Amino acid sequence: MIKLNEIKTGDIVNARFEDVVNTGEVQQVDHTERKVLVSHGDQEFWYDVENLSPVPFTMESLGRLGFTATDDPLIKGNGTAYVKGPFIIQFPLPGDHKAIHLIYRDEHRDVNGDIFLHQLQNHYHSMTNFHLELV
Repeated sequence: MIKLNEIKTGDIVNARFEDVVNTGEVQQVDHTERKVLVSHGDQEFWYDVENLSPVPFTMESLGRLGFTATDDPLIKGNGTAYVKGPFIIQFPLPGDHKAIHLIYRDEHRDVNGDIFLHQLQNHYHSMTNFHLELV
């Protein structure tokens, strides 16, 4: 389950109704009713927050978010790095995708451990004032 205060419009989440789980984008959050409007495909439904779960962040999701790998040694250092405009996601330790360094202009953040897609989106938004969407 995701905490309601973590959910923002545009976040990608898993929404469960009965035994069916769909991945979709948050369209609206109703804090009073504790419900979230999630769009998946051509449909939108309101879900109780208890029926939402986070989407795990994977290396494949970087491509779906519009990031591309860079070979620039000044950006990637000893590990790997992905860029989207001036925003950089570094994995400084080779083969370790749990240590993440986020860079946007002069702001740097370190994230250690498992991270979910909506958390990465929220870091991106707070650093850039733009929402990170699937392309």
